Parts: sequence; C-alpha cells; structure tokens
Amino acid sequence: MDRNVSSSAGTRGVTTLMIFVWFSLIAAAVGVVGVVLARASDRLGEALRLERSLTGFLMLAVATSLPELVVSCQVAYQGSVDMAVGSLLGSCLMNLLILAAIDLSRRSKIRMLSRQAAAHALASLSSVLLAGIVAVAILLPLRPAGLWRIGTGSLVLVLAYLMTFRMVFLDRRVATAAEFIESAPPAVNVPRMRPLILYVSSTIGIFLLAPPLASTSERMSVALGLTGTFFGAVFLALVTSLPEVVTTAEASRMDAHDLAIGNILGSNAFNLLILVAVDIVHPRPLYAELMPVHALAALGVIITTTIALMGILYRVEKRLWYLEPDAIAVIGSSLMFFYFLYAI
Repeated sequence: MDRNVSSSAGTRGVTTLMIFVWFSLIAAAVGVVGVVLARASDRLGEALRLERSLTGFLMLAVATSLPELVVSCQVAYQGSVDMAVGSLLGSCLMNLLILAAIDLSRRSKIRMLSRQAAAHALASLSSVLLAGIVAVAILLPLRPAGLWRIGTGSLVLVLAYLMTFRMVFLDRRVATAAEFIESAPPAVNVPRMRPLILYVSSTIGIFLLAPPLASTSERMSVALGLTGTFFGAVFLALVTSLPEVVTTAEASRMDAHDLAIGNILGSNAFNLLILVAVDIVHPRPLYAELMPVHALAALGVIITTTIALMGILYRVEKRLWYLEPDAIAVIGSSLMFFYFLYAI
C-alpha cells in the first residue's frame, strides 16, 4: 500500500515537472517573439511616421493582447465565464504592475511615469472609462440588446472604445505632425517592408503560442490546486501578460518609454474590449451571470490607472530614496486589489 502511494506521488511529481518544463519553454519562446515584436513595432511606427506613444497604443498593444483574446474566449466557450472575465480584468491590473515594476528598475534621470509622458493621459482616461462601463454592466445587468447575441453593456463598450480610439489617434497625429516634419525630412525614406514582415510574423507567433500557453497554464493550475476566479485574475492573467512583460521591458531598455507606456495602456483598453468577444462566445447573457467580485476588479483598474495618471501629470521630477512614489503607489494598489480578490 505504501509503495503504491509512493509510486503515485512520484508519478505526479514527474508530471508536474514536465508541465513546468514545457511551460518554461513556451514562455521562453514568447520572450523571444516579444523582443522581435517590440523592435519591429518601433521600426514600423517610424516608417509610418507614427509617434511612439501612438505606435504602442495602436500596434503593439493589439499584438500583445492576442493571448488574452484566445485564452479568454477559449475558457468562456468551455463554460468558465468567471475565469475568463477574471483573467481579462486581472491582466489590466497585472499590466500596470509590470509597468511600475519596470519603471522602478530603470535608473535613469527621466522617469517613465512623468510629465514628459503627458501624451498618455487621454489613453489612461480611456481605460478608466471602459473599466467604469464594465463595472456598471456587472452591478446593474441590462437586458440583452438582441444584436448578434451582444448585450447592451458590450454594445456601449464597443462604442466607447471606438470613440476613445479615434480621440487618441487624432490627438497624437495633430500634436506630433509638426515634430515629424522637423525631425524627418521628406527626402529620408525609412524602409517599411522588413519591419512589416517582422511585425506580422511575430504577431502570428504570439497568436500561435497562445493556445499551448493557455492549456499548459491550466494543467499547472490543477497541479498547484488553483481554480476559480482567483486563478483567472492572478495566475492566468500573469501568464497571458507575458508578451506585455517582454515587449515593455525591451521598449524600456531601448529608452522608448512612450512605446512602453502606450503598449500597457493600449493593452488594457483592448483587454476590456475583448469582453465583447467573450459575450459573443458565451451562449447566455454575460454580465447577468458574472459574480459581483468582478466589479471590484474593475474598480481596481480604475483606481490604479488613476494613480498612474496622477504620476504622469505630476510635474515634480524627483525620486524618494531612489524610488518613485508614483510607481510604488501603483504597485501597492495592484497588490492590494489582488489580495482583495484572493480574500473574497
């Protein structure tokens, strides 16, 4: 009897180790593809005469959010809608935590969350608006609109995203038109084909790596005994945020802070838009079935993003014991709401 128990325990240990090794290999592949994606996005944005903040918000954010799209729709189709929504809202908190952590790790005279990045204020407010709509839809479920199985909350979310997307795009194009004319003479042609090929191929790579990343993380959750909403909001959110980790770190290493911030803020806005896809995949009204705890996660996104926005707009460029109070506050707020989700 003891031998059977020991053999069973040994088999589970070997299986867990194999799952961890496979997960590590996939994560490493995501890391390599993420580095290529960050560099290709920067070069392609330069070729298209886009500012880095706009490149990060429009191009890099959509590509790095593909794992959230694939994983959340897959999980929702399997019936775990709370886990799917938890992973999306948790990813927004995780992205802000990643940005603040990278900000603290950089020992430069220019802060990442500073007044020099005030161009991202509009993008930050777009995430706040979308998260607020999600919170209201969860706490006050509305009847489905009967349009392609999309609920009223999702329809409002789509309209708000399109409106804010257009505002951010036009604002940055108008604000930087003169700068690009001065800094990039018409005679200088930046090649587009090579960065375009790298961008498309790395985006496809992220998309192809998302399903095995999701299935492996699910197997790891079973091995670790993690299930439910907390697993989606923390562990699954961390797994699907790996592309954001890599691309943001690479952009920061390149001193492309606008690209890094635009990536995080754009990813958060796109993650909230993915709720519409989850609503379509789910056969029943989405918001009416969600647990109220998701409203707390949406509130966490609003508060943490507001703290980051205050750090962006604050005009005092000063560290406190080589630490940035705004980045510490973002990290503290993110961890606090993760703890609330765990406690509830």
